[in-house]
Amino acid sequence: MFKVEFGVVHRGCLVNQLSRAVPSVRFICPGGFILGPTSAEEILVLDNPSQQELQAVLDHLEQDSGIAECSLLERSGDKAFIRILTSASPGEGYCSEVVANNRGFRIGMEIQQGGLEKWKVGCFERSNAEQLLKDLAKLGEIKSQSISEVSWQELLGQGPA
Repeated sequence: MFKVEFGVVHRGCLVNQLSRAVPSVRFICPGGFILGPTSAEEILVLDNPSQQELQAVLDHLEQDSGIAECSLLERSGDKAFIRILTSASPGEGYCSEVVANNRGFRIGMEIQQGGLEKWKVGCFERSNAEQLLKDLAKLGEIKSQSISEVSWQELLGQGPA
């Protein structure tokens, strides 16, 4: 089993652009749905944002022509949950598509902060892991990358209790 870790500045990715616009906010991205060629729905979790940071994020989303809808779903003591519906997509595609095309699976959640999109991925074969990184380079500038051979236990831990 191979663990791939990467950080990419993703050209044309609306959430990555948001993380560059409000670099102090850590975005946890549990996932979303690609609805069509230029449309996706996604949930963003802001990790411990101040009220000013939350407002800056909402203002940016409301002004971004690639965002069709955005709404604050919930605000808890240390998190804010936002739903977005896009009307534009990254020109070269989504990281999730590159991961799936290379038979990878996401480990944990995607993190966006300071303009860097960070993922951990598992691949069965080293060749898939290596091709995944090559394909990612078509989406933007890779700032960090590693491939390591690990056990399933190291990769996934104990699993649900």
